[in-house]
Amino acid sequence: METTKNYMDEMVNRAVEQQHQEYLETASDLNVWHCPSLTRQHFWSLLNATAQAIMARRGVYHTFVVDDNNREIIRQMWLYIAGSKECKWNIHKGIYIGGKVGCGKTLLMQSFCEILHLISGRTVEMIPATLLYERIIHDGIDQLAKRPLFIDELGREQLEISAYGNKIRPIADLMALRYNNGARTFFTSNFKLKTLSKGYNEKGELVGYGQYIGERIQEMTNIVEMPGESRREKWEEDKAV
Repeated sequence: METTKNYMDEMVNRAVEQQHQEYLETASDLNVWHCPSLTRQHFWSLLNATAQAIMARRGVYHTFVVDDNNREIIRQMWLYIAGSKECKWNIHKGIYIGGKVGCGKTLLMQSFCEILHLISGRTVEMIPATLLYERIIHDGIDQLAKRPLFIDELGREQLEISAYGNKIRPIADLMALRYNNGARTFFTSNFKLKTLSKGYNEKGELVGYGQYIGERIQEMTNIVEMPGESRREKWEEDKAV
């Protein structure tokens, strides 16, 4: 009996130590995303330069504008990267920015992710939901299960396909897998998460990912609403003057 007890003690102690080491490794990995020495001026300089470069790649030559619609979001982004306790967001989760078409959410998030890469050395791959959808269909979801991702325009892709008589929801399946893996994920969307959390409408048409996936996205990210109308329309007006 004593031998059995000693064996059980050793087995449990080894298992506990192994789990503790795994926890420490996972927890230490969180710190790579943050740089406490990054000042607000440093962040602003990086953000302005990065946003200007991204706009130029798009063929848009316009000053990056900070206003009441994005100022607080930009501040929280700096606090997030700095790992500050003053950040209103959970610095260990991703970010979901919802807003109207053209309000500047994609430009801001793409710039933010490029700064994250500079700070952490981790590449946050940016891919529109429509292209991600096609990629999953052709290559599967395993290669996308853990790597940092910025999924742009979530909800714009086809929500469901039929394959060999089965209904498949590529993005929904990927979100469930990434949630289980604790993968850092960033989103932009023209839809509020409440809308994407719907399942079928009164006509039986699929209109969202359903409550299960909606709750997973909410647990994975900080939900941020960007106000404001299209900046593109304003730029066109400025060019016409």
